[in-house]
Amino acid sequence: MDHYRLLDQDTLPGVLRALGKHFADHEAVVAADGRVSFGDWLRACERVAAGYAAAGLRPGERVGVLLPNGLRWLTATLGAHLAGLVAVPVNTWYRSSEYAYVIERARLSTIVVDATLFGRNVLADLAEAGYGGLFDASRDGYRGALTWPAGEDLPPALPAGPPVEVPVAPDDLALILFTSGSTAKPKPVPLRHGHLVANPREIGRRQHLRPGDRLWISAPFFFGYGCANALPVALTHATTLCLQERLDGDEALAFIERERCTVYYGLAPTTRALLAAPTFGTRDISSLRTGTCGFTAEDKRLVIEELGVTQVCSMYGLTEGYGHSAVSDALDPVDVKLQTCGTALPTQRIRITDERGRPCPAGVTGEIELAGAVIDSYLGSAELDAGAFRDGWFRTGDLGWLDEHARLHFAGRRKEMMKIKGINIAPAEVEDVLIGHPAVDQAFVMGLPGPEGEVMACVVVPREPVPDEDAFVRDLVAHIRSRAASYKVPSRFHLMAGADLPLTDTGKVSKLKLREVLDA
Repeated sequence: MDHYRLLDQDTLPGVLRALGKHFADHEAVVAADGRVSFGDWLRACERVAAGYAAAGLRPGERVGVLLPNGLRWLTATLGAHLAGLVAVPVNTWYRSSEYAYVIERARLSTIVVDATLFGRNVLADLAEAGYGGLFDASRDGYRGALTWPAGEDLPPALPAGPPVEVPVAPDDLALILFTSGSTAKPKPVPLRHGHLVANPREIGRRQHLRPGDRLWISAPFFFGYGCANALPVALTHATTLCLQERLDGDEALAFIERERCTVYYGLAPTTRALLAAPTFGTRDISSLRTGTCGFTAEDKRLVIEELGVTQVCSMYGLTEGYGHSAVSDALDPVDVKLQTCGTALPTQRIRITDERGRPCPAGVTGEIELAGAVIDSYLGSAELDAGAFRDGWFRTGDLGWLDEHARLHFAGRRKEMMKIKGINIAPAEVEDVLIGHPAVDQAFVMGLPGPEGEVMACVVVPREPVPDEDAFVRDLVAHIRSRAASYKVPSRFHLMAGADLPLTDTGKVSKLKLREVLDA
């Protein structure tokens, strides 16, 4: 059966309805708050869509979703799409002032919540933000919180209504995501139905997904890796979504073993949590076959060699580019996956430019720019758009180069470039050399202010406790000198345990916070 033909739709509502028709009995979702087939899930989403319409929400209005990963989150979001609404996933780690920012910036009409979220009183937080009322259809503008307790089929305050048939076009907004970038406030990223279907379909092709596959993910769905990648990838390939509310190594291993998951969606912190779990090695996770993983060669090696996900794909992507822009093929040689990010998807174009915006030849490092399945602006913010777009291309702020096979090589963030003794150095260059040392688990290189310009500093996570730090550092220096120019040797080394690394809201290691550690 050709699932691409059966699911040949260009909006998320179209794909969901096709799944309910052609794969009705296939399992769609496995989560803490329920498991359901595609047929039953479609009917649940249709009831929610009818309730939204009966409550007075009109196509184009925006609905926040503040729920943990699970069936309620998915149904609240896809139900909004069936009703022609725009879903706005809200970060479950936010507090009152951040809730206010999202409600006001996205102009939410309502927000679907669980009154208690991971032990926190969400309604109290919303009240502190100045948005404490419960849903009231008679109000204009923001109408209050629509609570959806665990164990309920629908939000209790959502009225029943007749079925709705709302036309949704590929250019219509589907999601507004708030990214945790380097700006003072999260950037609102508007994503449209057409790209949100077409790009993930190609991501899944590179992974060789097929109906019956089971995609495991514990990353929060309020970030793009979940809702703009894993979710539409699963939908466009009739793949079961196996969700966990939060990451716990032992629970994850048991879940993957029990559900016989075949697709691994985990970035570096996830991989290391599984490998560090006491039950790793006692659980059978051999069902894992493909998926996507972290960015560094070591991150990818751990997934391939230690977790045994031999067909996992390397990738490069960001929220503004609808998940991934470059992906390797599941059957590519291991060296290609470890050393590159793969090639551009058919929905994407990638070019490398110099400081003046001129295209760079193969092998020359410059800024990575994207076109195709990419946003054309941020949500209502000319300030954010300034400098982000050039001649129809999105400027990522990342550095990289294309080889003779058009494979992308990631070289780090442009703003992280160091100038050491007058020479430009990308931190990723030195990090790759350090990670090649058998005693180094992770390495983070950055430039710090010095008495005569920038100095290079490095935080190193050893694989095992180090009895003699001075001898260990001398060995690292010798290792670098034997493999790179002498100016690439850091002036300062700081050893740290992996568990002590500061993380961003997205679960990545925060170099900003590491700088604070080094400054201290």
